[in-house]
Amino acid sequence: MKYFQGDLGKFQEWEIRTLLNEILVMTAQSADKEEGLENKLADGIIKLWKDRIDEVYTRQREAEELQRTTHLVFGLSDAGSLKVTLSNIGKSLESEVLAFNELFSIGPILNIELLEGQKRRQQWMEERFAHYAFYNLFNREHQIGHMIETIARIPERNSITIWCSDNAHDQMGLRFALYLLRKREQSVKVVNISEIYRRNSLSIHQDVLYYSQGVIPQETYQEIVSTCNEVKVLDPSRRRLYESEWLEISSQNDMLRIWQDGAIKGLKENELDGVILKAVTKLEMEHTEDGFVNVGKVMFEVFENLHQIVGDQFIEYRIWIMISNGILTFKGVPGAMYLYSIRTL
Repeated sequence: MKYFQGDLGKFQEWEIRTLLNEILVMTAQSADKEEGLENKLADGIIKLWKDRIDEVYTRQREAEELQRTTHLVFGLSDAGSLKVTLSNIGKSLESEVLAFNELFSIGPILNIELLEGQKRRQQWMEERFAHYAFYNLFNREHQIGHMIETIARIPERNSITIWCSDNAHDQMGLRFALYLLRKREQSVKVVNISEIYRRNSLSIHQDVLYYSQGVIPQETYQEIVSTCNEVKVLDPSRRRLYESEWLEISSQNDMLRIWQDGAIKGLKENELDGVILKAVTKLEMEHTEDGFVNVGKVMFEVFENLHQIVGDQFIEYRIWIMISNGILTFKGVPGAMYLYSIRTL
């Protein structure tokens, strides 16, 4: 037995899974044979397997019964931060965290609760973002279609808390989530981190725009999570308003959305080009002799001044449109933003 245990430690996880699968196949074949030593051994392994599976299901049911709150966020990074914080304050067992991995501030969103709308959106993304199809192979459980099914399976006994900030991505995600929940009777709370910051004067830097969870200090974020149960339940009229706003905004032809003056504003795809050019021009004057500026630095400068969540890929896509149109030129290796530089012509 010690011989086997020593060898087992040399295997990688995928190799152990492969070995286990082969053992189960051999066991199933042996179980079909007539009475004998092989048959008895196979029966013993099958019983052991079933017992372990039953234990797994039992643990899953017990964990689900403990969960009383479903938290919904609109990014994998936000989900990770929330899970860690809930664990730090001792609320991880009673909480479930669900996350969309979509950027609701760009692209078509009409009828994305339906397969045809999801396909239309995916096609738009693939036509503009070179690596979208590849990255779309990962984290499928967080994509729109899977998340719609997951939200539909939230137990009626659970209360739902939706987390957002003052940016078009979160705000459109909020409205979409409430539209998906329109037939559910359970209570829903909305925790707007930006709003809590303003109302409670938690920030000592009043000139800083806390437009996303990622720019909030961890200790302050933990304080907000600790007191999120104090947030009032969203009243029915407000829920209906958010649902109608989703239908209205998603039916518009705008492919770019920003948060401005407390509302979602639709823009044409090229309306941030001026912000990008301004960033390039500024960096050209400050940091270079030949005029070329690393695209990574341009990206940082754009988001430092934009205070919106539209995604690195969208900004890089607009940069390449301006290169194609003769407004910008580049040198280096395209494909990774830190491997090439741009300048104005």
